[in-house]
Amino acid sequence: MLPKSSQELIFLNFRTKGIPEEKIFNEVSPGLWKQLEKYGSVSSLPHTYSVDVGITIKGTKEEVEKNTREVRSIIHQSALLPHIWFEGLDTLEEVIIREAQQKNIRFAFAESCTGGLCSNRITNFSGASSVFWGSVVSYDNSIKENILGVSPQTIITYGAVSIETAQEMAQGARTKLGVDIVISLTGIAGPGGGSPEKPVGTVCMGIAGPKGLAAFKYEFKGDREALKLRFSQVGLFHLLDCIRDC
Repeated sequence: MLPKSSQELIFLNFRTKGIPEEKIFNEVSPGLWKQLEKYGSVSSLPHTYSVDVGITIKGTKEEVEKNTREVRSIIHQSALLPHIWFEGLDTLEEVIIREAQQKNIRFAFAESCTGGLCSNRITNFSGASSVFWGSVVSYDNSIKENILGVSPQTIITYGAVSIETAQEMAQGARTKLGVDIVISLTGIAGPGGGSPEKPVGTVCMGIAGPKGLAAFKYEFKGDREALKLRFSQVGLFHLLDCIRDC
């Protein structure tokens, strides 16, 4: 057995998004866990709308370096790769701030159902002021209309929780705040307010950026607090994708 002084240890962590833990090793990459076990101890840790896949590698310096290269090669050739958004332990907020700084991108939010949670999460980290310009918490429809410029007819026709409203919120905030990217969120966090067409957990997100407008609709499960966190997490993932696409 090698003396402790001659052994090294490294922990590789691959952060994935948008795929449940049970599907990663059963459907997406069914043989991946066994492949990785050849090189060290494998673990998976679920978070909100994301899962960390980790592997602890031990051995001599040469063994650790060799096994690290081989593990990365396996991951990069696996079906899991499109779901990986970061390698390491940095938070989503830290990655957003750093990559926005690197590209000199300014961003903002137009939040309704999340009540400023996206903004709060970003401003919990040092350096946010260099890229985060602000937010409009348009909880009431009058703020959506009078501050963000959402057409009253859009809300009448499609509803406050709709792709159309989300897009107009994002575009209005981008114009008002003078930033490169805006992510908007409008949804139903419950426990009341849902309908058969738009149940509790429905959220629409708008993106206004240099390449134009886009919007997405999701349906999630959970109580009010869990839904707000999930909404904000997906909104931040959209922000990161947009920054990387610039």
